[in-house]
Amino acid sequence: MIFPMIALLLAGAPQPSKGDAQLPDPRQLKERAIANMRKSEQDLENYSCMVRVQEFDLNSDGSMKRARRRVEERFYVNGMEIEHLQSRDGVPLSAGAAKKEQARVDKEVKKYSDRSKVEKEQAQNEKQVDMFLRALSFSNGRRERHDNRSIVVYDLAGDPNFRPRRLEERFAKALTGRIWMDEESGRPQEIQIETIRDVKIGGGLLANVHKGFRVHLIQQRQADGVWLTQMIEGSGDMKAALFLHPRFRFREDLEECHLFSVETHQKIGTQQKDQAPKP
Repeated sequence: MIFPMIALLLAGAPQPSKGDAQLPDPRQLKERAIANMRKSEQDLENYSCMVRVQEFDLNSDGSMKRARRRVEERFYVNGMEIEHLQSRDGVPLSAGAAKKEQARVDKEVKKYSDRSKVEKEQAQNEKQVDMFLRALSFSNGRRERHDNRSIVVYDLAGDPNFRPRRLEERFAKALTGRIWMDEESGRPQEIQIETIRDVKIGGGLLANVHKGFRVHLIQQRQADGVWLTQMIEGSGDMKAALFLHPRFRFREDLEECHLFSVETHQKIGTQQKDQAPKP
């Protein structure tokens, strides 16, 4: 999945809005989210889903330059996502390409079957969560009701007291947006973020991610309590090296899922498909 650390953006805010009961502490929501993720690891392995991925290169005026589409099977080992490429631009993989892809997937399965490797990656993800907690301030906290569940909502902005040192810290502090979190589980139901300033890589000599880089993510809770990423999309404009100035847009949609435990199929995330970027 694109930008996995964004899907782990689990936090809260210091103050509730007037008239609201006390909102949970940021660390409480984080711990709830981690506990929920660990609890659902075994249940995740029951799921195999098809994912439609669309990537677009744009001209400087926003018109289409190049479109790439692929379909992947997504499944889980010890809670870790693994994508198995099925087709590119509507064409199934050739026999040779399918063999290479299967070998790559087998390597991923072997890697994440080792619990120690999983725990190492999970620890790294939790460090990213801690960094976002420090880099962002959460304001205007309030509660909403979605699907008869309590949702905690916050506006996001870079914390002026945070002093970034690494690239991901500078990126986090440059963000603004909003997050909707399921209060019981701590899991983010929806995130909308964008950069409000340029983020320079290598002092701007290697690359420069321009302000307005945008990401929108939606997660969906299943009947068994498992949370799946239903949709993630984004767009941006960046300068790479001295001459390249690519503009891009991407989108992933979760489509049909097979739930092995009950031998049934369900449709998830039936939003707009093959959507070309707007100028």
